[in-house]
Amino acid sequence: MPPPPPTILFMGWLFERDWGGLRGMAESLLRAAAPVCEKQGRTIEVLVPRKGLCPVRSRAIVEVHLPLWRNIHLTWDHWTVPMYARWRKKAVLFNMKQVLPAFCSVPAFPLLHDMSLLAQPQKFPWREYRLADSLYMGVAVRRSVRRAPITMTVSESVAKDARELFSEVGPGRFRVIHPGIDQAAWQPHEWTGRDREIWEHLRHRGLRRPYVFYSGTLGRRKNAALLAHAFARFAQDHPEYQLVLTGGTGPVPRGKRLTNAIARIPPRSFLRLGKVDHHTLRLLYQKAAFLVYPSLYEGFGFPPLEAQAAGCPVISSHAGSLREIAGESAMLFDPKSAGQLFRCMKRMTDPETRREYAARGSRNIERFSPEESARAWLQLADEVYEAGLAR
Repeated sequence: MPPPPPTILFMGWLFERDWGGLRGMAESLLRAAAPVCEKQGRTIEVLVPRKGLCPVRSRAIVEVHLPLWRNIHLTWDHWTVPMYARWRKKAVLFNMKQVLPAFCSVPAFPLLHDMSLLAQPQKFPWREYRLADSLYMGVAVRRSVRRAPITMTVSESVAKDARELFSEVGPGRFRVIHPGIDQAAWQPHEWTGRDREIWEHLRHRGLRRPYVFYSGTLGRRKNAALLAHAFARFAQDHPEYQLVLTGGTGPVPRGKRLTNAIARIPPRSFLRLGKVDHHTLRLLYQKAAFLVYPSLYEGFGFPPLEAQAAGCPVISSHAGSLREIAGESAMLFDPKSAGQLFRCMKRMTDPETRREYAARGSRNIERFSPEESARAWLQLADEVYEAGLAR
């Protein structure tokens, strides 16, 4: 009888706050891994700083409460977690937040989800994060990648950047596993009373169809200013369309460039919804004429795939991993060219073109199975455990 596989210690403090796509990725991974672990007799211990944070309930998933000392997460990461791991037998540690604990004595591996926190002047001439965060991540990520026998990345694009940044690490020590997309969470469905209530609320806020949709944050690298600039020109020829943005906090979006671009759009042709819940976002994808995703850099990029799962055609920039994950299923453009984006939007006003790209998206989304991602992740955990013992 083969020995049981190692226990996976899953650092779960990211469930404490809304980390957007990263938190959704973690939850999807645990949900898909749970039935596989039950069959294998494997246990995943989700380590959390506060009780009740683990979003998945299963016989194979155990929440372990490790108290947070004086609300300092760095102490939790680099002292509390490794002290707990030190006494676990046959275990492997995994962190989705790119950094491994400094004093970890068990085999461990991180996930690199993007490289935008690290200084790369040739790619990111701006800085979206605090200088202290960027300096810390520059040191901590490099140390983690050096120590880990294998490092997981969400895309070949991130793996390529990591090989360039960490040239002292063998290129074979980076493993690409694409996150899975739960199609059932986004695909069109029969409307319920709650759906009709949400839609009526959106209409009262000023939503009208047809609309061009953007989902995501409003940071500089998301490039929403270019979208607003291109749409201002598009609205002159197509006044029946409305631009709808989610993301950001506060009544006015941060960034002078974005604010100036929005000012050029007629008031009735623009609607900013701010942060919306999953249920509302699902309806917005399903009813949009098309999604535009103009990002200057993405480690993976969930919104285009979520839109495709909902049956929404996609126009996307070709930056970062977006060409890799979308390929020919989306209409691609240069994220520095408002003219290219304008021409793409003009093409997408044709109903036949929208149907064609919606069909392409439905085929593309099949490549991102949560179950396959979970199985690959569990297999990688076993490899890391064996490689860690050998080292």
